[in-house]
Amino acid sequence: MSVKIMTLAREICAIPQRNSMNVNLSQEQKEKVKTYTAECIKETGVKPEILAEAKKGHLDNDEGLKKFIYCFFLKAGIVSSDGKLNTDVALAKLPTGVDKTAAAKVLNECKNKKSSSPADIAFEIFKCYYTNTKQHVLFE
Repeated sequence: MSVKIMTLAREICAIPQRNSMNVNLSQEQKEKVKTYTAECIKETGVKPEILAEAKKGHLDNDEGLKKFIYCFFLKAGIVSSDGKLNTDVALAKLPTGVDKTAAAKVLNECKNKKSSSPADIAFEIFKCYYTNTKQHVLFE
């Protein structure tokens, strides 16, 4: 699929924000993102238009988007099967150029999100990180 995508946090948050600084993934990381994205689109059935809107910063409360983010984070090791954030893995996956001290602070603020399902928790973590970080990872 040719949907260009973002997704949070340490391999995430490809949505540029005002007053933010963007960093790029390595070629190896880009390949993993491409693989995870294709697998998670297939597994979750998220609509490409929902992902396109998410990339623009419109994080709708869409079940397909929540499942996609959870799937992506699970494959990347960023969350466990119960939706709990693995901060060490998330930090390790950040590309060169990201302020890992600042990222750790934001992740610490976001890690204890609660919700009714692992997908909802992953989505809440994603939104929290996106809202509170000044550095965003670009996947293109």
